[in-house]
Amino acid sequence: MTNREIAQKLGISPAALSLIINHKPGVSESTREAVLTSLKEMGYENLIKKTPAAEPSSNLCFIIYKRHGEILDLHPFFLLLMENIETHARTYGYNILLCTIDKRRPIEPQIQHVNELNSQGAIIFATEMLDDDMKAFEQIQIPMVALDNDFTRLSCNTIAINNQMGTYQAVEYLVKMGHRKIGYLKSSTRISSFKERHQGYENALAHFGLSFDPEHIWEVHYTEEGSYRDIRNYLNETSALSLPDAFVCDDDTMAVGALRAFQEHGLHIPGDLSVIGFNDRPTCEVTIPPLTSINVSKRALAIEAVDELLRLIDGAETITPETRSRKIRIGTKLSVRESVGQKKCGS
Repeated sequence: MTNREIAQKLGISPAALSLIINHKPGVSESTREAVLTSLKEMGYENLIKKTPAAEPSSNLCFIIYKRHGEILDLHPFFLLLMENIETHARTYGYNILLCTIDKRRPIEPQIQHVNELNSQGAIIFATEMLDDDMKAFEQIQIPMVALDNDFTRLSCNTIAINNQMGTYQAVEYLVKMGHRKIGYLKSSTRISSFKERHQGYENALAHFGLSFDPEHIWEVHYTEEGSYRDIRNYLNETSALSLPDAFVCDDDTMAVGALRAFQEHGLHIPGDLSVIGFNDRPTCEVTIPPLTSINVSKRALAIEAVDELLRLIDGAETITPETRSRKIRIGTKLSVRESVGQKKCGS
């Protein structure tokens, strides 16, 4: 039959048939679906033109996930990361779309919004995420990489800091400086990175044959002001003789509050007590004294995240049953400043 005869048999105009088989707008979706089904049943499927392949977008999505905001709202570390991510993505011809998903609001509409973005892949800034939070992202329809969280037990591709390496480097340096009683400032807000850092501290003590004293683990609020108040309370209840020689901290934020509390209490830094932070934030250079800290390369995190995501995008058509997730760790290094001193003999 001719196209006109087919249209007549289907009860539509020849013009409508032309729009449908050429995938052009101008007819309702219900009519389009009914006609396409009828053409296949009549054996005229060859009339239906192949849908032209859509041009792939040049967008990547950077998703900020907020579970509670206690870390991200205080220090927008993701802004520094995003600058590096955007710079590196541009070298491949990609743009970055910024999107926030907040656990305190209904998740489904937020996930749907991500799926509706014209994006080829997503980098999830997962600092505050727990394993259970990743369940919602199973509905994301594009390749994904999680950043700043290893999700050790989950089969997903991740780029994370080698947190245990960082606290090992801190303890190692304190040991070289003669310190043997090394305490830890632990954030009351727990995220995966802080748990790994604390574990790295305990492993390092064991490695160097140092005793672990639970009384030297001080749990304080994550904020600078909160840690300052908490440490003042600890100092008021603790004998100077029972103080450790030094403290390693979950994060610079707490270390900055600690420096102020220690010095107000009459302790000299580093004469009486040494302190090491983690993350090497810009504030480390302007504290009194300048804070020794574990440096985390934002550029390295960004480069690995973009490169890993593009590897997933390029290989999306070749996934096999043997495909395995990849867990990439970025190494740390010690930035030495004046908050650590040599342990005095006999003290």
